[in-house]
Amino acid sequence: MIFPGDFKEFSRKPELKLSWVVFFLNIFIFIVISIGFDTWPSPSIRKMLNDQKFVNSVYEMYVQTLDPIEKKKLNGSVYSVYARALKDQKFWGRALEHPFKGDKVQIRENRKAIAGFYDSYLKSANYYFGLGALEVSPWSWITYQFVHVSFIHLLANILLIFLIISYLEKSVNSLWIAATYFLSGFAGGISFLFFDNMGGISMVGASASASGLLSFLLIIQSSRLMPWGFVMAPVKEAYGQIYLPVFFIFPIFLVWDFISLLSEPSGVVSNVAVSAHVGGIIMGFIIGAYYSLFLRSKSAAHSVFSDHDGLHELP
Repeated sequence: MIFPGDFKEFSRKPELKLSWVVFFLNIFIFIVISIGFDTWPSPSIRKMLNDQKFVNSVYEMYVQTLDPIEKKKLNGSVYSVYARALKDQKFWGRALEHPFKGDKVQIRENRKAIAGFYDSYLKSANYYFGLGALEVSPWSWITYQFVHVSFIHLLANILLIFLIISYLEKSVNSLWIAATYFLSGFAGGISFLFFDNMGGISMVGASASASGLLSFLLIIQSSRLMPWGFVMAPVKEAYGQIYLPVFFIFPIFLVWDFISLLSEPSGVVSNVAVSAHVGGIIMGFIIGAYYSLFLRSKSAAHSVFSDHDGLHELP
């Protein structure tokens, strides 16, 4: 596992910098939400969702609710179709009323379980602060970027974001970095809503913003060497820091998202909203290109009006 950036930044005393502000803000929001909202899905619901009998029966129910055209387009494993069913807003309604064929006792239990899953979702932080087609509020475009479903989700995002921002701060104005963070989040939200054809579960997390920061760095410093921190390699004492080109961000972090989006029309693969990642990446590319042109034009203007051009000298 390797991350672009210098892990030594964590050992330095926190300062009033954008990297530390974003770091502590994400942690603070995670703590507040953990206190104010129950975990979703709850342990009991999660156990039910992983029960193989429940998985198979919901799969059969979902297939029965599809029309012939939808069935023809359906592909993937039983579990992938089952995961799609849990995110499908239309199925939530159909599951309560459709005249299903099969084990009536199991169908009745499934109806109750799906209704409980839906009701608990409507009380969760994902629903109130996430971004989704079910209900889009003006503030959700901001709040979704700071809400995470688990500590692992938070850790993965905030580690990458902190390292990238702290590296960028050495050469880029914080306003540019902040603009890239938020605009990439907006672009990721637009991309997610465009590709999401199920309209059920809202998206949360800072992955789109992180993807935008990565592509922004890639555009403005692609040929430079930068520190990369690596951990948990399968050899003794395989952790520390090496220097690699910034360009390595592209094959290590960005290519997979484009490939995944091409293979999954909904833009969601294994509960990861790759469509949001791609939206963030594209926005980061655009801002990076504009930033590079801005610096180039600024540099050209400086060279024309510099003290060394002779224009200020009297004949």
